[in-house]
Amino acid sequence: MAPSKRKTVASAPAKAAPKASASKDPFKTKKSRAPARQAENVLTPPEDVAEAVDAFRAAQDQAKFHEGEATVHKNTIINYASEEYARRLFTGEGSGFKIQGVETMAMYVVQDASAGISEEDVEEFTDRWGKKAAEDLIVRDFASIRFNEAVLEANYDAVVAALQTLPPEVLENLFKPMAMKARPGAADLARRHVKKAEELREIIRHLKLRNYIR
Repeated sequence: MAPSKRKTVASAPAKAAPKASASKDPFKTKKSRAPARQAENVLTPPEDVAEAVDAFRAAQDQAKFHEGEATVHKNTIINYASEEYARRLFTGEGSGFKIQGVETMAMYVVQDASAGISEEDVEEFTDRWGKKAAEDLIVRDFASIRFNEAVLEANYDAVVAALQTLPPEVLENLFKPMAMKARPGAADLARRHVKKAEELREIIRHLKLRNYIR
């Protein structure tokens, strides 16, 4: 009788020692897997649904046409309202107001906030209105931040190492966008830096104050 062959079980490889946890890189973000793109399916619905699709598309096209037409009329109102607002603000009356149409009415809304102001905008503003006006009316917006990419790349390891010295709660909340914005109450403060209402209207435009109609 032939001797039976014994099976030998290979011993499992020893587990590698866990790597020492490296310091957290604050610039790294989690990788997100893009979902696999599924093949597009085209369904042929009942006749009433097919007609609804065509009607929906027709309504969209019509809405786009009327949207462009509305923009023309909106610009006419905005030009008038911004001029009137600057004139009223120049005399100390800085609130919004209603504009009477033939049968309807529009509201000019005044907000004490501005859209983001870039460094180029600040330079242009300073050239036009002077350094004092820029310091009085424009402040840093710590809702945004921007790095000098060349400096960051050249000193990346040093920057990361330096940031690791900050407390975790500071590090987690540090990176937020930073730009410029108009100081709260800038519209009223701007009166000190102009001599007439036309200039006040222009400085408000440069400050990108969010005034609109509804």
